[in-house]
Parts: sequence; structure tokens; C-alpha cells
Amino acid sequence: MTDDAEEYRSTERRPSSVPLPSSTIEEEPNSTISAFINAIPLIDASTTTASATSATDTPPTSTRRRSSLSILHTLVTSSLLLPTRDARKRNFLVGSGRQMSDNAANDLSPCFPNGRLLTIMMATWNTGEAKNLYEQNYTPTAKQSAQPKERMLEDLSDILLPTFVDYVSDLIVICTQEVSVAKKPIDWEVLLQEVIGPTHVLFHSVHFGTLSLCIFLRRDLIWYCSEPEQDIIKFRAVGPVRTKASLVVTFNLFGTSFMIINSHFEAGESAEGRSNRKLNFQNTITKLSIPHEYVRRNVTGNKHLSGVGRVESLKRNESSSSLDSGLPSGADITKACDCVFWAGDMNFRIDMPHQEVVNHCKQEKYSELLHKDEFRVNKEKGSIYSDFKEENIDFPPTYKFDLRAENDTYAKHRTPSYTDRILYRDKVGSPIECTQYRSVETVKHSDHKPVVAHFRVKLKPGLHTENLAYGKFNREVYQRGCEQRERHHTYGVGVRNNIKRRGGTTRSSVCVIQ
Repeated sequence: MTDDAEEYRSTERRPSSVPLPSSTIEEEPNSTISAFINAIPLIDASTTTASATSATDTPPTSTRRRSSLSILHTLVTSSLLLPTRDARKRNFLVGSGRQMSDNAANDLSPCFPNGRLLTIMMATWNTGEAKNLYEQNYTPTAKQSAQPKERMLEDLSDILLPTFVDYVSDLIVICTQEVSVAKKPIDWEVLLQEVIGPTHVLFHSVHFGTLSLCIFLRRDLIWYCSEPEQDIIKFRAVGPVRTKASLVVTFNLFGTSFMIINSHFEAGESAEGRSNRKLNFQNTITKLSIPHEYVRRNVTGNKHLSGVGRVESLKRNESSSSLDSGLPSGADITKACDCVFWAGDMNFRIDMPHQEVVNHCKQEKYSELLHKDEFRVNKEKGSIYSDFKEENIDFPPTYKFDLRAENDTYAKHRTPSYTDRILYRDKVGSPIECTQYRSVETVKHSDHKPVVAHFRVKLKPGLHTENLAYGKFNREVYQRGCEQRERHHTYGVGVRNNIKRRGGTTRSSVCVIQ
């Protein structure tokens, strides 16, 4: 037996679940893979022996090389299998930090081979109750009826799956305002599921009046999340339609805590409108009842109030406690989380005459507009906005467009402004990098343009300590979205390159899971 064959057999006897050092996984992934591949002989041992014994009788046979597919399969299975010894230690999805393995980074490496970088796509869009928003939720029978559906699917793909990002993000967050209350929220969720595809599931959603917040997560990551908590901060006490509020969701993914906010602030270009927006902002960060554990420990001062936070959160949804006349002096609850992402129609205005704004836009001098932008000016003065970051804006104002005009034309009775924003805040241990910040100018269903931002977050390793979600997601939305996606594809709706529509076809019995 050759030395290579002996080495190969010893390699096979080595347990596949032996963890690699965390530094090797995070800093030198390529060298680890190369070392693994180099340890596998390119020449099969049995083939070599057979060739040596029959060299005098027959011509030598060609050596057989192990395929790269086999090597990759070994890599995947060795990283995903749970060792029996580790399972007996009760350190797999068990709620005690003392039971965490010394090499906690291994919990992340199978999901994030690129070094624990979570990618996030966040979008905010004031739909203006677009009349064609739900027209995709039926099966067309003629090309004429399919055209508006195709346009909406294409527009939503530009928002959620933009081509300037090479890969689909791990976490996709959609914040919408002024969604028609005449439609069911689940119809909107099914549409989003259809566009995003079967690789993601609806982890959590919140709907309040005309506001909606939907969080889609990569399907294999739902096992590493805590149970999401939600709160609603209202800005108006009366009115038949609830249009102004902040929807807030918090959850943990591995060892990193997240807070996601969708807000629709008060409008108005006057001094009163600016004051109301500051009040809306301050009420959002100080009157939250989540995360419940943080609020109980730091705000109420009683660690033994079991379940009080959740009850108060439910009461808050139907109360008017956030409608104080003066700025509250409470603590900033958003500081409880490692990563905060805040999007919405914040109605920030540009203090400049209409025609002057239009002239700067024609010359693409957007930096001149930001010198008069309400948020940027107050942030530089050290106001309540100072703790939040925003990537540089290099696109025209997103509001207000004249829908009666064929081309993108700003309405003459409103000063064009950057009303739709995406802000964020991070901590030292969980840095956030914004790689893209753009408006989707091709979408013309509303007087607002959607705004999207792409982020990368380095997750902290760690097992779940409490309140695990156990893979919870919205199964009904996932099933209906996938079925609708298949049905529309069968009829050629939303399929590129004008693929010919076909009638009923025989279904394949093969199930493919991406």
C-alpha cells in the first residue's frame, strides 16, 4: 500500500466534526480549504495498486482524480453535522452562557463562510395608495391584463432585488407607508414573498393603519433567532385612518441584537411641522416598551416583573401615551440594541425655494441641497438626531412628483425634499457598513420614490440565551407566495426575455429546494 493511500485512510478515520480554530475560520478560510483539499490524494489508491500489479500484462490505466464536487460535499457535511459528544454536553441551542463551547465562532461559520458578515437590504416606500399595487394577486388570462402585473413585479424586483447588489441579501426589510387600508395585509406579504422567492421566509411583520413593516430572513437562519418583540408608537390620537406612527421590532440573531423601525412623521414645511417631527422622533426613542428585559432592568427598575413588558406593549398599541405636548426626558431605549435601522417617510424638508431646488437637481448638485436639509442641519447642531448616521446622498429628492406628467416632474406647489430616509446606529462590537444608498427612480406608482440601502454587519458569535423562536415563520405567506410565483411563471408573467406563455402543463414529480 502506498504512503498516499495510508494517509488517505487515516484522513477518513479522522472525525469530520473536529472544529477548526476560530482564527482559522475567520481570518484564513481559503488556506483551510486548500489544506483540506491537499490532504486528499489526487490518485485513487486502489487504481494505483491495480496498475502496478498488471503493468506487465496490460497497458497502464489512467489515474482517477477525485472530483471537486466530492470535495465540496465533504466540506459541507463536515461543517453542518452536529457531533454526538457536543450534543451530550447540551450546548446546542440551550439557554445558558456557561454551556457555550469555547469556540463559539463555529456556530456562525456554516452560515457565514465569508467571516460572519450579515448582508441587509432595507427599503422604504410611501406607496401613496398606488392603485395597481395588488393587481399581481390574480392569474391573468390575456396579455392586456398581464401588463400592469408585470410592471409591478418588475418594480418590486428593482426595490428588493436590485442589480447593483451581486447576491440576494440575508435579511430583507420592507418599510411602507400609506398602503391602502382597503386591502388585506396578507396580500401585500404574499406579493413580497413571491418577488423575493423561496430562499427567504417572512420572519415577522407588523401592520398599523397604513403602515407596514415586513422582515424576511434567509431560510436557514430562522433557527438562530430569538422571539421577535414589537411595539407601536402612535402620533395621532384621533382620525378614522391611522397614518402617522412608528412600528418597532427587536430580535437577536446569534449574539447580535437588532432593532428595526418604520416611521411616518408629521408633514408640513412650517416651523410647527419641524417641531412636530422632532417630537415624533423623541417619542419613538424614549417611549418604547421593548426590548422587554432591558426596559424592566433599566427603566422600571424591577427585574421580577414577569410578563409586564409584554402586557404594557399591547396596551401601548391602543393608547395615546406618545402624544405628550412637550419633549419627554426619558432614556433612549434604542441604545439597548447593537444595531438600529430606522427607515420611513420622515417628512424632512429642504429650506429652499422650489425653483432653486429644481435647478440644483438638473445640475446634480445634491450637496447644495443637503446644506439646507432639515435632518442634516439639525444633526450638525447636536440635536436629538446626532446619534444616528446616514450615508451620503447622491440622488435627487424623492418627493413630491406629479403623477399626471409623463416624465418625472416635481409638483409645483411643494418644495422637492428628501422625505424618505434610512438611518442607522451601531456599537463598537457590531460595526455597520453601508455599501449602497440609492433611490429607485424607475418606480412611478406613487408621488414618492422608494429608497433602498444595503448594509453589512459583522455578527457577534454566541448561542441563544433565552426566548428562542425555534424556527418560527409565517408558513401561510410562504406557501401562497411560492404557489403564486409558480402560477405566474407558468403564464409567463414577470418572466424576462418575453418567454412564450403556455397553457396547462404536466407537473414534474421532482421537488427542488434551493
